[in-house]
Amino acid sequence: MLDEYDVIRLITKRFGPLPEGYAPIGDDVALVPPGRAGECVVLKCDMLVARTDVPPGMSWKMASRKAVGMCVSDFAAKGARPTAFMVSVGIPKGTSEGRVVELASGLVEASREWGVRLVGGDTSEADDLIIDCVMVGFAKEIVRRKGARPGEYVVTTGTFGRTSAGLKILMEGAKAGPRFRKEAISSVFAPRPRLDLGLAISRYLSSSIDSSDGLAISLHTISEMSGVGVRLTEVPYEKGLEEFASLNSYSAEELALYGGEEYEIVGTVGKGRIREAKGKARSMGCELRVIGETVSPDVLKGVEFPDGRKVRRDGWVHLRSKP
Repeated sequence: MLDEYDVIRLITKRFGPLPEGYAPIGDDVALVPPGRAGECVVLKCDMLVARTDVPPGMSWKMASRKAVGMCVSDFAAKGARPTAFMVSVGIPKGTSEGRVVELASGLVEASREWGVRLVGGDTSEADDLIIDCVMVGFAKEIVRRKGARPGEYVVTTGTFGRTSAGLKILMEGAKAGPRFRKEAISSVFAPRPRLDLGLAISRYLSSSIDSSDGLAISLHTISEMSGVGVRLTEVPYEKGLEEFASLNSYSAEELALYGGEEYEIVGTVGKGRIREAKGKARSMGCELRVIGETVSPDVLKGVEFPDGRKVRRDGWVHLRSKP
């Protein structure tokens, strides 16, 4: 039966020794070389718990990659490049060596995909798989959630609803055409944080947030922290979402606004900079979509459509009863 030192050995064995300047994994603390002069340390932690964050069919390899990707997505929204990460892993007693190797493979894949190094962590016994990731990077400044001003465009780096559709397929047996089904499930199992795009467009953003808790709650957060109203002129549906919703008697609008797990960037851009920002995104093969505008809080509080319909402050929220 594996003990915690076996788990550590199986994970670190797949990474090999760290470069000069890092403390070897296994010391009391991790050591990351300093960034360039004038840069601040950027930190993020995020926890994945199998019961709430791992849907049916998701392997431990997929889950561990996702755990790292959750932090990467937050760095992307801040325009900061991550450098290293640590993971605390809780696993049930009696977990097989194969499962741990699978978990380690997901961490290695994430490390290579996003250019971040595993520099340490911790292991513990738990009733369920738990992966708590702590990530560090360096930046001279970050794009904050607070920063939007009235009269700016509200933008997003992608469409919404595909992942919530994938969760409906996996957890409720929802019907879908072969192509949409494949893409929707893939978006659940292999999220794609917008790191390179976030780094490229951060200079144009006055505020931004990672959208993994859902489009609606992301818009409300920017509204609340920046002290502006948000008039939502478009719900950016994923292609095929309306057909999927109709086939299963769902609301496409509800799936896109409140589903969560998309890992896009939602932000604001001054109208004088939108052309340049869209051009930069286009040069990277992406589209920066304008989905609304910010207005004075004297005109509008919260988030609503042009016809006055309110957008609920709802999304993927742990410990909240679902309506």
